[in-house]
Amino acid sequence: MPDRSDALLRFFSQQHRLRRRAFLGGVLAATTLAACRQSQATPTPSVTTPTAGAAATPTPATAASGELTVPGYDDPNRWKGRTLVVTSWGGALQDALRKAIYQPFARLTGCQIVEDTTDEAKLRTMVESGNVQWDVVDVGTESVIPMGRLNLLEPLDYSKIDTKDIFPELVLEHGVGYYYYSTCLGYRKDKFPNKPPNSWADFWDVQGFPGVRAFQKYAQWGPIEAALLADGVPIDQLYPLDIDRAFRSLDRIKPHITVWWESGAQPAQLLTDGEVDLTDAWIARIQFLIEQGNTQLGYTWNQGRLSSDSLVIPRGSKNVDVAHDFINFALRPEVQRAFAMIYPDGPANQRAFEALPPDGVAVLPSAPENKKLQVYPDYQWWADHLDEVVQRFNAWVTS
Repeated sequence: MPDRSDALLRFFSQQHRLRRRAFLGGVLAATTLAACRQSQATPTPSVTTPTAGAAATPTPATAASGELTVPGYDDPNRWKGRTLVVTSWGGALQDALRKAIYQPFARLTGCQIVEDTTDEAKLRTMVESGNVQWDVVDVGTESVIPMGRLNLLEPLDYSKIDTKDIFPELVLEHGVGYYYYSTCLGYRKDKFPNKPPNSWADFWDVQGFPGVRAFQKYAQWGPIEAALLADGVPIDQLYPLDIDRAFRSLDRIKPHITVWWESGAQPAQLLTDGEVDLTDAWIARIQFLIEQGNTQLGYTWNQGRLSSDSLVIPRGSKNVDVAHDFINFALRPEVQRAFAMIYPDGPANQRAFEALPPDGVAVLPSAPENKKLQVYPDYQWWADHLDEVVQRFNAWVTS
């Protein structure tokens, strides 16, 4: 098991960083994605961010007017004199996390927040060398179980983290999901003016929905589930995945795929340029372009694939107590709502939707009406089967 978990961790780390950072690079101003909601976002103080790989230097947050208030967090001396090093993926995502989570936590508790960039291989090196410099790390949820098997993470103490209103599938032994993103079917409206595609069966139906198609090149982020849904498997009966059936279904669509995309920004660009008419796509990127005035792009939440990122505590962190409190804070509905107001990923806390404007809710992956149409992966199943499925899928794509 250790060797296998090690291979999974390396794979997840490489692919999650590639796809996540590619997406962020494509949305240089992602905070404008919700321009109609931006004016309601809470202003927060700035926190200095060290460059990736640099030694973290504590930098206290400064106060600002109109700050977010969070019940239970009203003691500015709560963690005074303590420093917490928190990591995420950089770019516009980390800018939004800073405004919605890092700065308010610093102001409301007195804790100094230092930022760095997530690197899952670096986390392992820290833990195994006994020189752990990070306290809370944002990782792809697909990495949580492999990391736990390698004994790289502290088990979370849920007596210190309120998960009552958190979507249950996000609560794992060694990590808890704190936002969702979606991969769904995107298309050009001008190609399908009368009857747009609304399912993976439609994507597979090349006679009924003729057009140039693209599909992603990564087995673990949607193609297997899409193939089974196209073949008629009910969304609530996907797991355990029938891999042989999935590949029989994939065989039928493969001759019609002209582009195998490899980064999060690519499918939206392919649609915008008219190079393809249908593709699976990261919906936040599609929505960004729609809000920027692109009237030719459309998508459906139906049969989409939800994914999530989780917060974990590296084993050996010197600030486990503060780290638990930070994670609890990040999951509060007020904080989750603030994040959703400035960034298009979906809240993990179901109560976060209560005070969001309807137009804002409509574009969030985990909004009730959107979430019920999508599938959330069984990360335990993927941790047990990933290497064999990926090897088979990669060989199939290139054959």
